[in-house]
Amino acid sequence: MAAANKRRPKIDLGVQSGERRRGKSMFGIVLGTLNKAKIEDKERNASDAAKKRQLIEQRLQTKLRKETDSVRRAEEAKKDKTAANRKEEELQLKDSIHKLRHARLPLLANFLLTCDIFPSSDSFSPPPSFDPLAQPPRSHPPPLYYLPAILTPAQEAFLARRKVEVIEAADKEWLAFHEERTAGIEEIKQLRQRVAEEDVRRKKEREAAGKGEGEDKEMAEETQGPQPDPTPQPDAEMEVDEGSKPGSASETRKESTEPERKDESAAMQADDEDAVEY
Repeated sequence: MAAANKRRPKIDLGVQSGERRRGKSMFGIVLGTLNKAKIEDKERNASDAAKKRQLIEQRLQTKLRKETDSVRRAEEAKKDKTAANRKEEELQLKDSIHKLRHARLPLLANFLLTCDIFPSSDSFSPPPSFDPLAQPPRSHPPPLYYLPAILTPAQEAFLARRKVEVIEAADKEWLAFHEERTAGIEEIKQLRQRVAEEDVRRKKEREAAGKGEGEDKEMAEETQGPQPDPTPQPDAEMEVDEGSKPGSASETRKESTEPERKDESAAMQADDEDAVEY
């Protein structure tokens, strides 16, 4: 019962309320300082120098983006130039090959090969048709071109049919290559046109960059303000030296006159003493 009747000690709320008030006042001071800093920051940003500085930063960022874009376009122009040169070399090589084939294959169609198979004289059905522009098969010994002095009817029919097939196939091949060459030439023109446009654009950007750098320097000088000249001033040193010289001369004169005055005073004292003794 005695333990149940014991009362718990009361908590002094007065001290805690004072501490709470003190904490609230400190928190209010901190908030006021922060708000004041924000206001000062806004005022500083709103000043003319800050505006000019922000304008310079924006120009620098724009310049960086333009330089990145210019580098990327320069790489693309370089690739286009390389592709155009490679395409032109390929077209020149193909053109020489097709010209040679178009001129040489119809001439070779006038000769027989040792590997040719002629149909029999009884059956006038033509042999199975192969590619007329195909090269002779490789064998040992290799096939040879020849032309007999007197041709058999089968040989004459074989040569006549092969001439027609070779000429038609050569013409078709030349026409297909002519279309391919036309498309390739157009592609090369487009690639070189893009390279030329990129060169013109880079030249204009260089001129604009030169003007922009001048404006940026002027704005930077305006934001920094006038700077004092760090060069020494010899005139001031000369004046100091010249001012020190007369002073030193006057001091030497004073020092030279002081012993003379001492000698005169000593002589006058000696005369007075002599007069007293007499």
